[in-house]
Amino acid sequence: MIDTSFDRSFIRIDEGLIHYRHTGPIGPGTRPLIMLHASPASSQSQESLAKLLTGTSLIMPDTPGNGLSSPPNTAKPDIVTYADMLDRTCVALGLTEIDLYGTHTGAHIAIEWAIAHPTRIRRLILDGVALMPEAERTEFLEHYAPPQKPDISGTQFPWAWNMIRDQMIFWPHYKKDAAHLRQGGAFDAQTLHSLTLDLLGSLETYHQPYEAVFRHDPTTRLPLVKTPTLWLEDAASPLDTDVSAALVASMPDAKRLHVTDLGSRASAILAYL
Repeated sequence: MIDTSFDRSFIRIDEGLIHYRHTGPIGPGTRPLIMLHASPASSQSQESLAKLLTGTSLIMPDTPGNGLSSPPNTAKPDIVTYADMLDRTCVALGLTEIDLYGTHTGAHIAIEWAIAHPTRIRRLILDGVALMPEAERTEFLEHYAPPQKPDISGTQFPWAWNMIRDQMIFWPHYKKDAAHLRQGGAFDAQTLHSLTLDLLGSLETYHQPYEAVFRHDPTTRLPLVKTPTLWLEDAASPLDTDVSAALVASMPDAKRLHVTDLGSRASAILAYL
């Protein structure tokens, strides 16, 4: 079911159309919060959090190659490519200053966006950065998001449902044993349905943002972020590690905050902005 709480629009950049959900005043002279989602979802996955950010102008773009946004024009885009496409989206919208929130894949994109355009981004909020050693990133690159194409027998349909379901039960999803059971991986039927449809809708390009994340090493990039940053951590997330404390301390202007649910996330975001 489409949530009518948010308007939906497209804007054209060189690679094609970028789709985004939005609410509140947007355009020259405004400073909206840009919300970047996780893979393999669309901006629809941000709606529950966005509804709690009352009084805030919001733009929730579909990551290029996810949702209804056109993909990058290269077969192996890196995180910088995604950040550049989304920055050009903001330029096309007439935005000279923004606040930026990113979760999981969106957090990695937000890091590179902030490095490339420190004067455009006033506040940065990172939620679920994948801090992984090189060997683990190499393993994930090989196994986590295999490229897919439509199959004459329709095998992509059960594959997509199973991948989304398994992501919510195991970490990583392809290691289905007791040792890799997730903590806090509960889900409901509607969420499973919506995320599966998102995955099927970007079937042939869903793997590209994942691969870009697994080739991205935030431990070397985060110290280059000059934008004031709020680092959100959730004990239920499989991505947060003890490395984050020292890493956040290495950033010029950053602080860590533990959150437990959508309500605490929304409160933290509103307070920081």
